[in-house]
Amino acid sequence: MIMKNKDLEQVWGHIIKKEFITSAAAHIIPGTFVLKIGKPFPGLYKDVTIRNIPEFYFLVLQEPYSPLEIINASSEINQRCKYGFNAVAAEITIPSTTYPVIRIKNIQEADCIIELQKEYMEKGYHFNRNPQLIQSHGMVKIIKFFSLSEVGEGIYYDKNVPELGYFEIPDPLEWEVFEKMTYRIKINVALGVFDAAIGEFRMDNKRKNIIRIFNPARNPGNLELIQKAYKAAICNPELMNTV
Repeated sequence: MIMKNKDLEQVWGHIIKKEFITSAAAHIIPGTFVLKIGKPFPGLYKDVTIRNIPEFYFLVLQEPYSPLEIINASSEINQRCKYGFNAVAAEITIPSTTYPVIRIKNIQEADCIIELQKEYMEKGYHFNRNPQLIQSHGMVKIIKFFSLSEVGEGIYYDKNVPELGYFEIPDPLEWEVFEKMTYRIKINVALGVFDAAIGEFRMDNKRKNIIRIFNPARNPGNLELIQKAYKAAICNPELMNTV
């Protein structure tokens, strides 16, 4: 059911996604550990409408800092240096080790990474000095505030990224189950091409399980159809084992 838009600011939550993670060797402070996503939003590159998918870098920290600390420090750096980057707290698990990181996107050029490292160090942040050679799939958990517009019953637009939408599901999903569901659901070409991740919003003192959809043709009707497909799969998990 489509409804009048309702704006929701400062919604706390997280997104979890499997990504192919690689080590970054250039444009960083020597001896520090920086990771990047090899190919964000896999499976969408055949769609000619997609342009300017951002690069994602992860500054690996020596110890975890609170998400609010990272948000505030990043905002101060942005205001002073006018880099225009976006940074949030995150965790990367590869495959059994979890690293606390600062996720960086929307940088103008790769040379900015070393300058950002220096800015964070001036603010007392300590970076991991034990770089590893990584080329592996890993789980990325992004922790941040979301700026949303509710466009349907339990369906939301991201106000900052035009391609992102979210919808509620009744129960949390393990990644392996979700990945299997997504593979089956994407067989339905009528739903279009999309990338999906799982997550959680906290609204009105409640936790809402959500699925994040990246779709260059985002619209409320399409999100509602994808939501129904996932809800049907959740209610009938035995269908995931059929051909």
